[in-house]
Order: sequence, then structure tokens, then C-alpha cells
Amino acid sequence: MYAQQSNYAPLLDKTFETAVSGFILAEFPKLGGPKVVKLLVNELKAIVEQYYPPLTNLRMGQMLWFAVAKEEKGGYGKSMKNLRLRPVVLSVVTYEDIQKRAEGVPQKEIRKSAIARMLREADEQGGTLAETDPSLILFCSLTTIKKDIAEYERENNVVLPHRGTVHDLGRSTTHKQIICRMSVQDRKATPDIARETYHSPNAVDRYLNDFDRVRFCLKKCLSVEETAFTTQLSKSLVLEYEELIKELYEDGEKEKC
Repeated sequence: MYAQQSNYAPLLDKTFETAVSGFILAEFPKLGGPKVVKLLVNELKAIVEQYYPPLTNLRMGQMLWFAVAKEEKGGYGKSMKNLRLRPVVLSVVTYEDIQKRAEGVPQKEIRKSAIARMLREADEQGGTLAETDPSLILFCSLTTIKKDIAEYERENNVVLPHRGTVHDLGRSTTHKQIICRMSVQDRKATPDIARETYHSPNAVDRYLNDFDRVRFCLKKCLSVEETAFTTQLSKSLVLEYEELIKELYEDGEKEKC
């Protein structure tokens, strides 16, 4: 029994934890005692496991990518190094993609579906991709990715989850239309609209409040210019809301001016 212990017990120290502990004790001897070192080692191990998950479960066409954590608060000018990241597995190419190519489906249509799929996969795993992520993954220009996302959303009447929607970075006419339709036609409340369109409740309320303000001004026979001045919205934005109001209310409620 003793012989077995003396022969095999040293193998118990052939671990990642032992290697990191030895490195810390050698290079940072004043960092703290054994409990502090053990705590640090466990934290480092958790980070390594998060950012370098086992790749044995990856299927053909999948890849590991780092997304911004979905719960992260976004904002222009906020450095990426100050944002929490979330490793996600993305299906860049699927069996269905290959089948579509074989059937002669245009490459652009396959690409749009792939972009939508990756954005949704990241969201389901607690991460949020920026438009630059699929641009790098698919070796396409950022302009192409933006156009593909806009077309997909318009054609399918959906809002895809990306940094511009989840973290309120940017504005989109398509999103405005979808949000207002869900409120007016579907009678959905702000929390439901926010969840389904990947917007914050504040962003949804901002769209709806602007819609209501423009609608009120136009009902009172104000011109587009007067409405823009009163609401402090741009003339082009007022025109967008005016067209949306006509579509949703069919001009039936407008007072005689």
C-alpha cells in the first residue's frame, strides 16, 4: 500500500492547477498565502474553461467565436477591452446551406440566411454579435453585411439580434416600422415588443412616443415642417412616421384641415 502511494501519489500533482500554483508562487511570492493562490488558480481555471471550451462537440461547419455578453451595457465610444465577452459556437456552414447551393439557390440568399442564423445562435448562447463579426467570418464587406441584414429583416418582418438592436447602437427604419405595427395592429405591450425585437423597453417607448407625437401634430393639421419643429425631429423622420401613420390608420382619423 505504501509503495503504491509513493509511486503513484506524485501523479496527482500533474495538473493544470499545480502548474499555475507553482508559477504564481515562483513569480509572485508576495501575492498571498495558499488560500489566496488557490482562489486565484480556480478563477484562472474558470476563465480558461470559458474561453477555450472543448472542441470535440463541434460539427462540420461550426466555429468558436467571441461575442459581447448579451447583458453588457452598450454605448458608442466604449472600448471592446472594457466589455465582457462570451464564447459562442456559430454554424457558419450547414447541411442545408450545401443543399441550397446544390439546388442553385443564389449565394446572396444563402448568405443572408447564414448571417441571420449566426446572429440568433449567438443570442441564444448569451452573446451579441456586431455586424463586423459576420463581415470577418464570411469575408464580406461591412456594407454587404448591413444590406443583407436589412433585406432579411424587411423580407421576413423580423428584427435580428445584433449590437445595434440589443445594445441600442444605431437606428433603423425597418425596426421603427415593425415596432409601431406590433403596437398598433397587434396591440402588444412594450415589454413584449422589446423581447421580440431585441430592443430595450426604453428604445421601444422612444419609437412609440415619437410616432404618437407626430400623429398628434398631423391630426391638428400641422405641416411637416411645423411638426418637425414642434417635435424636434428631423423632417425626413417626420415624413417616415407620416407614411407609417397613413399605412396603419388609412387616413381615416385625420381631421379636415
